[in-house]
Amino acid sequence: MDKIAFLKCLDWANVRWPNLNFNKKIISSLYEDYKGFSEVALANALGLIYQNGAQFLDLPKLYKLTKEQNDLIYTDNKQLPRPIYKDGLKQYLKDNNFKTLNEAIKYNQNKKGNND
Repeated sequence: MDKIAFLKCLDWANVRWPNLNFNKKIISSLYEDYKGFSEVALANALGLIYQNGAQFLDLPKLYKLTKEQNDLIYTDNKQLPRPIYKDGLKQYLKDNNFKTLNEAIKYNQNKKGNND
């Protein structure tokens, strides 16, 4: 996640928890903790904490939830199988008779779901 995305998430949190008192030093330190995560994971974690009615933003809880969300986003189960040829995505789609990437993702998600 880049710093701009991180700051957007903090801005969102600051509106919901106006008692946050982050200065530049704290923000820089927090960014070092979160820069390896996805912006979506951080946003999801903040949303979960807010939806559960937290009066204060618990930073250790936020970190744990962000890590869990990030792991969910990037699990091996959600990855497409390796292409038959190393010619890239277009060739993979063509070789497997997919018209779009979305169609390939849906097919592979359904395939994974039927095996569980």
